[in-house]
Amino acid sequence: MRTHRSLLVIALLACVACTQVRVREDALIAKAIDAAGGQAALQRAQSLHWTGDATAFAGDRRIELGVDSTVVPFERASSTTWLRDKRDTTQRRMVIDGDSGWIERDGRREPMAADMLANERPQYATYGLMRLVTLRDPGTRVERRPDRNGLQVLHVEHPKAAPADLFFDATGRLVALEDRVPDAEPGVAIAQRFTFDGVIEDDGVRWPRVLRIDQNGTPFFELRLATLDVAPAH
Repeated sequence: MRTHRSLLVIALLACVACTQVRVREDALIAKAIDAAGGQAALQRAQSLHWTGDATAFAGDRRIELGVDSTVVPFERASSTTWLRDKRDTTQRRMVIDGDSGWIERDGRREPMAADMLANERPQYATYGLMRLVTLRDPGTRVERRPDRNGLQVLHVEHPKAAPADLFFDATGRLVALEDRVPDAEPGVAIAQRFTFDGVIEDDGVRWPRVLRIDQNGTPFFELRLATLDVAPAH
């Protein structure tokens, strides 16, 4: 009888501990959503369109680009890029729609290679996690991890995105994200770190103005937004 009561007490204490962890996770998610504009604004922002410029890093080279992108997170994405001083002759459009992807250039459309699609789809899924309301989607697991470098950390496993660690400052603002995605070479994984700076706003949504990506500790891409338009998905 005593053993039975002891096991019951242990089970109840474990349940209380789990509840306390869930409360902390939910509180951090709620604070992050408020910092990014609030539940209603982020829920409306199902389609994201931005223009701006970017720098792609290729070894010692810096490739300066213009960018015009529309993303419906977890569903589809369309991104047109061009060399900033040669838009008419270098424009290229990349499209991802569900499990399909293709490249459009010079009036021609070509299917995206399978390994490239496997790499690009989780890249664009990152914008879904950045909406933050998606952390409450069905089937999503969220776990509080120990703070790192003074930042609060949530480990997120969303059914439509790569597992990721999201980092928040004391105000609840999302400041970084880490994940691993397939390389264009089959069987190889890339460790990525996104960092977010500045703020650009539309329809109540506060979104990072600058997004930087390091891959395996090396600068890979920097996106700087000039405009942002958010809307319900069509």
